[in-house]
Formats: sequence, C-alpha cells, structure tokens
Amino acid sequence: MMLVEETTVPDAALPVAEFKAHLRLGTGFAEDAVQDGLLRSFLRAALAAIEARTGKILIERDFSWVLADWRDPVAQALPVAPVTQVQEVLITDRLGGETVLAAAQYRLEVDMQRPRLVAAGACLPVCRAAARRD
Repeated sequence: MMLVEETTVPDAALPVAEFKAHLRLGTGFAEDAVQDGLLRSFLRAALAAIEARTGKILIERDFSWVLADWRDPVAQALPVAPVTQVQEVLITDRLGGETVLAAAQYRLEVDMQRPRLVAAGACLPVCRAAARRD
C-alpha cells in the first residue's frame, strides 16, 4: 500500500501570521518576512506529523493510493479521512494493462472516521495482479 500526495498545501493556506503571533515574534521591523519561509516549513512539518498520527487530512488536497489487493471484497477502507470524492479506480493486471472501473461498480461511503469504497454489486472487481496461477 502506498499513499501519495498529488497536490501540496498552498502557501496561502498556511497560517504564517497566526504562527508568528503565537511565537510572539517581533513586528514592525523592515525584515518582518525574512523568516516566513522557515516558518512555512515548520508548519508543513507539523501538519505532516499530525496527519500521519491521526489519519485525518487537515487541509484539502488530492491523493493517489496504490493497493495490491482488496482486504475485503465487499468494501475497502480508505487510509485517510475525510474523503469527499473518488475520482477514479484503476486496476492494473500482471502485464501492465489498465482498466478504469465504471463509477457504477462502486460508491464512496462517506464517513469522518473511516470512509470506504463499497461495491455497488456483490463485490468489488477482482484485482488480477494479485490473482494466483494454478
């Protein structure tokens, strides 16, 4: 399993001014913004640590998730929350062929704690990459 952040948190979304106030940094000097880059990197590190420990995404962005096989053929729990939409489910076979699942084959079960990708029918499609040879 591999979760990849596709889009980063924009600098404008980071609360640098509030962070400066919290740290009680001096204001009114000509070099007020000289430490902003460093403060942004501290905020990004703190954001990453909190999200990794809690499994909750604090600022909205896009992710891709690679999974070898479903843990449960009826529903697959997603690694982070909250999830607002699933843009695409792509199944890759052993030879590298890719199949995009039709949106009618699955649905997103929205949950603030544990969202899931749920089969619309009896079960999610078989991942051929993980299928055994007889």
